Amino acid sequence: MSAELLEKIESTSVAGWQARLIEKSAAILANFVDSTREDRLRWHPSVDESSNVRSVLEQIGECIFVNQRFHSILRGKGLPEAPKVWDDFTDAADAITRLKESAHQLAKVVEVMDSEALAKDYTTHRGPMPGILLIQFPVRNMTYHMGQINMIQLLYGDTEFHITDEFTTL
Repeated sequence: MSAELLEKIESTSVAGWQARLIEKSAAILANFVDSTREDRLRWHPSVDESSNVRSVLEQIGECIFVNQRFHSILRGKGLPEAPKVWDDFTDAADAITRLKESAHQLAKVVEVMDSEALAKDYTTHRGPMPGILLIQFPVRNMTYHMGQINMIQLLYGDTEFHITDEFTTL
C-alpha cells in the first residue's frame, strides 16, 4: 500500500468518504446516460401491455428526486413529495447536469456530518433511520439504476459495459 493511499484513508471521515461516493456514483450513472443512444433515452421496453418499465430519463428523474429527498431530510426540511412526472428534461445533457448537481448538493451536506449526526435518527419515507444508514441510500439507488440502464442498452443491442475512470479510481 502506498503511503499516499494510507494517508488518504486515515484522513477521510466516514461522512467524507460517503460524500465522495455520492458524487462518484452520479458521475458513473451520468456516463451510462451519455452512452445511451438518443433514440432510446425515452424508450419503454415492454413484453406486453402490463409492462411498466421506466425510460432512462425517467430513472434519472427518480435518482435526482432521491438525492433531493435525502438532502431535505438531512437538513431537517421533511419529506418532499415525488414529482408527478419523472422526465421533464430537455435532453440528456440537462438530465446529467441536474443529476450531478443534486449529488453535489447532497454531498456537501453529508461531508460535514459528525458522529452525532451519523448516529441521529432521521424521519424517512421508510420510518426512522440513523444517519449512517440514510447516507448510503442515494449511492445504492444510483448503483441500482446503473444496472437498469445497462439492461436497457442490452435490450437494444448495445453489449458494451460503459464505464469510465470514475468506476476504477478512488
